Amino acid sequence: MKTQKTILRLGGTLIGVLFIMLFSGFIFGSSGAIMAVAAAAQTIEDTATNATVGAAASNLLRPDISKVITKIGRDIFPLDTIMREIGKVRKIESTEHKFYTKDERGIKDVTTAAYTYAATKSGLVSVTNPHFWQPHDIVFAPAITGGDGKKLRMMVSAVDMTNSKIQVTAINGRTSASASALGDLLPDIGNTTYITRSGNAHGETDAQTDPVEIAPYDTFNWTQIFMAQVEESLVAKSQLKEVDMGIMDYEEDAIKDMRGQAELAMLFGYPKKGFYDPNLRKTVNLMGGADYFITKEKQYTKANAITNAIFNSWAKYIFTGNNGSDKRLLFAGNDLLEAMQNADIFTKQFVSGGATELVAGVRFSKIETAFGTLLIRRHQLFEEVYGYSANGLVLDLEHVEKGIYEPTTITDLDLDKTGQKRVNAKRILEHWSMAFKNLDTHCWIKGV
Repeated sequence: MKTQKTILRLGGTLIGVLFIMLFSGFIFGSSGAIMAVAAAAQTIEDTATNATVGAAASNLLRPDISKVITKIGRDIFPLDTIMREIGKVRKIESTEHKFYTKDERGIKDVTTAAYTYAATKSGLVSVTNPHFWQPHDIVFAPAITGGDGKKLRMMVSAVDMTNSKIQVTAINGRTSASASALGDLLPDIGNTTYITRSGNAHGETDAQTDPVEIAPYDTFNWTQIFMAQVEESLVAKSQLKEVDMGIMDYEEDAIKDMRGQAELAMLFGYPKKGFYDPNLRKTVNLMGGADYFITKEKQYTKANAITNAIFNSWAKYIFTGNNGSDKRLLFAGNDLLEAMQNADIFTKQFVSGGATELVAGVRFSKIETAFGTLLIRRHQLFEEVYGYSANGLVLDLEHVEKGIYEPTTITDLDLDKTGQKRVNAKRILEHWSMAFKNLDTHCWIKGV
């Protein structure tokens, strides 16, 4: 941390000038009221409220002050940087952050119970996802042989959502339970048999079909207030210092710490409404993070080397079987990144070729696979959480959203005039939450 602070000091001249301009001219008016300046030339005066933010342009949800904050520790807090700069954001009207996610209509399903031959043309088959199906769909069962020696096909006649069953009629059935002659009787269908929806077929006079609607399901998170306060004694300010440290320097440190806490909350937060601390005698809302919501994971053995085969299996797991993007981010701990660099696919594409890509000013290593593109970035904070140095987090940014209740504000606290303290003080405040949608598009890579 001392090294990081030294680097910040050496490179702080430009940042300091930017902050001085920002705090003294661009943000604080003559009366000390807060003004968030945006491209739309609209302002929010005083403390941000639902009404004022809602009435202003949507880009005020990503105000200039929030973007300036990313200049401190841009690479140390990559997820926070990305969400401030280019991530999806929306205004939310309540501290209860309710968001909807919706699955795509699936194609592959699996039976949950065996169907036994009953010398009938049709039968009820228990399935995992009855909402995938509708009447007229064709069912392809590649593991079952029909009476003609070909793979079994069936047609869906009805769907029983309550009991998770579909009624199917054999297309190339059998003449008996074990006969190898083409007939119209439905053969045995075992438990955990994989079936695929392979089209639908309608009659010549059909003018319409049953609508298929996959209802979105709601998920809850809670908004969390992040705050930092910096103070400088008026007496200390008036004295000559051997090292010229002013309130701007303290602000830099406070913002850096606040960003670190926000980053960790996005990653490891636990959602809780109205948590009461009897010692503080206060109630707070807590935001849930990726570790809470994202349960999909791919494990690997830390003692074994990561090979091309292992890396390719990860890519297959990450990109297939969901409706996500062809490009996703992988934040990796130090141990995971070290192990990955020993794989030829990583060495040839990155170490030799130097393929990189900037995302909101943060540099990622770019690895191309036949399944999709992974942008890989070392996450320094994984080293601070026990057990996560060998882990990685894959995120599809298309399905990550920040819900802003109150945008970033910086307020002068007149503690001297009010008789509280003889200090210059500023308060930095944010109030927001996170939404991780379509959870199958994200996953953890975990070393065991």
